[in-house]
Amino acid sequence: MARVLVSKRKQPHLMIRHSNLKIGLRDFSFSSGLCGALVLSGAMFAFSDFANAQTTATLSSLLNQDQDKIERASKPEGVTVSDHPKSKTLKNHKKIEHVAPHVLAGKASEQNRNREIKNNQDLSEDLLLKGLPEGWSAHVVGINDIRKGGAQRATEPSAASDHSSLFGTKSKDTSTDNTQRSVPGQGSENGLDNSDSTNSSFSSHRILIPVPANMGLAAYQSGRYFVIVVDNAEPMNTSALRGDGIFAGLRVETIADATIITIPLVDTRQLYLSQQSNGWILGDEPPPGNDYGDRRVINPRLSNDGLLFPLRHPGRVLSIKDPATGRTVLIGTSASDDGGILSLRRSHDYDVWPSLEGIIIDDHAPPTVEMKATPEGDLLSINGKNIPDPSEAVFASDVDLKWLGLKNQTLDQLQENYRAAVIAAADSEPSDRFAKRLEAAKAAFGVGAFPDARAIMTVALEDDPEEAFRTDVRFLLGAIELMCGNVDGAALLDGPWPDGDKRATQMWKGLYHAAAGGDDEEAAHLLATDFDRLLNYPQSLKDVLLAPVTEHIARYGKPEDRLVLDKVPESSFAKLARVLSRMRDIPSDAHKDDKAITDVLTEFSDLAGDKDPTISEKAVEAGTILRLKSGLLSPEDAALVFSQLLPDGRLSGREVSVRMAQADAYIRAKRWSDALAALDKAQRTLSSRSEPDITPMVYQALSGIAQEANPTNLKSGQVQPSLIKDAAMLRAHLPDIPPGPQKADVLMAYGKMLLNLGLTDEASQAFSNSVPMFQDPVSKAIAGEGLADSFIQRGMFDEASEALANTNSPGLPKDVLEGRGRVAARIAMSSGKPEVALYLLGADQNDIAADMRARIHEARDEWSPAVSDVILMVKKRVPEAGELNIDQQLLCLRLASDASRAGDVGTLEWISNRVGDRKFAGDTERLFRLLVSSP
Repeated sequence: MARVLVSKRKQPHLMIRHSNLKIGLRDFSFSSGLCGALVLSGAMFAFSDFANAQTTATLSSLLNQDQDKIERASKPEGVTVSDHPKSKTLKNHKKIEHVAPHVLAGKASEQNRNREIKNNQDLSEDLLLKGLPEGWSAHVVGINDIRKGGAQRATEPSAASDHSSLFGTKSKDTSTDNTQRSVPGQGSENGLDNSDSTNSSFSSHRILIPVPANMGLAAYQSGRYFVIVVDNAEPMNTSALRGDGIFAGLRVETIADATIITIPLVDTRQLYLSQQSNGWILGDEPPPGNDYGDRRVINPRLSNDGLLFPLRHPGRVLSIKDPATGRTVLIGTSASDDGGILSLRRSHDYDVWPSLEGIIIDDHAPPTVEMKATPEGDLLSINGKNIPDPSEAVFASDVDLKWLGLKNQTLDQLQENYRAAVIAAADSEPSDRFAKRLEAAKAAFGVGAFPDARAIMTVALEDDPEEAFRTDVRFLLGAIELMCGNVDGAALLDGPWPDGDKRATQMWKGLYHAAAGGDDEEAAHLLATDFDRLLNYPQSLKDVLLAPVTEHIARYGKPEDRLVLDKVPESSFAKLARVLSRMRDIPSDAHKDDKAITDVLTEFSDLAGDKDPTISEKAVEAGTILRLKSGLLSPEDAALVFSQLLPDGRLSGREVSVRMAQADAYIRAKRWSDALAALDKAQRTLSSRSEPDITPMVYQALSGIAQEANPTNLKSGQVQPSLIKDAAMLRAHLPDIPPGPQKADVLMAYGKMLLNLGLTDEASQAFSNSVPMFQDPVSKAIAGEGLADSFIQRGMFDEASEALANTNSPGLPKDVLEGRGRVAARIAMSSGKPEVALYLLGADQNDIAADMRARIHEARDEWSPAVSDVILMVKKRVPEAGELNIDQQLLCLRLASDASRAGDVGTLEWISNRVGDRKFAGDTERLFRLLVSSP
């Protein structure tokens, strides 16, 4: 339930709260000096040099004021503050953490709740109506139930609510609104039902408006009516228009040019409009499979002839009498789902009403407004001339116009406004000093003086700390921190925001997430959705935002999001963004001579000579990556190019990306150590924001090292220091990989290295750490085998058996079972049980199993079985041609010795032919020739 709370301060203060609203200020701080640079997903926010603005205090310190002062300022009598799950009551709050200035909260007493209900009753038809058109009134959900003892059916053309409630319940002056939309059907703290009692079950209600695809439609809320206007370009069958539930009061009126559908609103629940193949659907729940919060909205723009409201398929412009106010309004209909206007905007000559679809213009008397449909949308003019308020007309939301105070003016005009606002703030009385300072901060923000805006807000909140909890103030603080490069402070932009303003805050939320990282694709989508809105911003802001936003969309946006790149004014960064976008569309299997590749490389080559060093660096970087992936450049040469590009990459804010590209080239060249060195430098360069995750590349490099260090891949004579170096690199980078199967793979390889180095204790620890990270039973069994092997080398046979038992699983593959059997056989051999070992080895044809069986037979002077097993080993380990290493020579000598003792002439002849005339080292040659020549 919405609660209207009135502060008993000297200055009247109206606040509207939702009983379930919990507002928390995210951690942020102020810093002094010039703003730095904000790196946005590899793109640079480059700020002009502004005067050094020394900040006098942090917000957390200004909130940590004298106890009595805070109580008087933040919690005057009669005002309750919403509960926050991590905060105490203001009365008992002794200290506010420096890094976490959460909203001070306490639970309202029963007496305060009763007072709030009374205030609602007194104010529902008074204060809430300030600034509304004549004949309107407010409907506060739940109040009529108390007054009349039951639900009031909205079937009479009376009492109209605020236009702005179309997108959520909020007060007219959104600059002081801290509310969120009531949830229909959910009881409030005081037991009031937020719904009409006749509709308390709140099942989904939907109606179909059968409008052909070529007919325009507009939809908006006027007072306590929801109005749908259908352009009668063709005859429309209205007989099927019937409503039930909350739409039971639906009425249809057909006039010459339009069909007007009016629906009395029984409560404050939000309505959703969507277009389908058979018409338009209106319901009290979002359409299934549709992200309604991401719906299109109309962002007007100035043209030579007036104010253009862009529409993909504009319908006709109609003039009708509004059912609630009786005023004549101009209706611009749309034949496609283009959305509506987010916020009410007042002008001297006309008002633009918020809408769900289309454009609604309230022309003031005497009528002067003209609106006509054009191929690009509906064009608004005054007496056939341009509009008189171009500085505000292009802003279709309170977020831009009121919260940020933006004006579409020249830089000279904005600077003059800033000077005037600063003078007004300096001359202000205590009663209006915060309002004047807030306007000065907005003016500084609009002119691009972000450090000044931060300093002004710091001083303002030091004197009036309670104002920090206002919705518009929190949003402005977040925007200022973002533009000053403080990404942590900009977390304020992530909300939460009132339901009616969520859609309008999405673009700045996208800016924050693009700067903070973590979900670059979603950030690109949010930025692309409201890209037209950014184009309306004053040049001082566009100079800072447009280039990095464009590049972020090009690098991370989906194909449908990247369509907005065609709207970017011609410039070097616009050309770069379009080429980056086309590079992403090149198929992964495209041939190096493919025209798409050659065309993109040609454009990158042209941009490489751009006078802007950041544009040049990004073009060279992207072009090198494309040439490497398409096979036009070797990995070694690409790594060299990236190395030479590092100084420019540091200048353009892309040092991390350049080093990662360099590491990728080293990985392709199998230069694992160099790749890890490049990744280490990239890791040290990472800022506080979430940069691209380097973990997959670290894992790839470590896996390459582990594979080369595997005993089966070691070259003969590989020196021990090389293995030690590889093991040290693995150990140093293990903390960079989060726990999981990938880290377990590296740990297992690390354990094998340690075993080969004779570091059995450390090997046991590595294997032991890897086992619980594996989810796959096969991988877990292999890791258990390694752990058991390390225990055997330490003489801990019981622990080895336990390791095998704990990692066993039914249904293991044959090769895994045989490997585990060999480990169990080693345990039996070490325990003095050769018969058990022979049984476990069975007919295993693995050369390791053959070696174990041969050793058992040799120890028992069973030469014929030993010869059979050693022959198996020779066939797998000794090649038929080529030089023989020491291990291979000794294996041949072993077979000759066993065959000689067994008197196996055939085997002696076979091994002699196998070796041929290849020479052995030292005395091994003489001994071998002697054995094979014996009768």
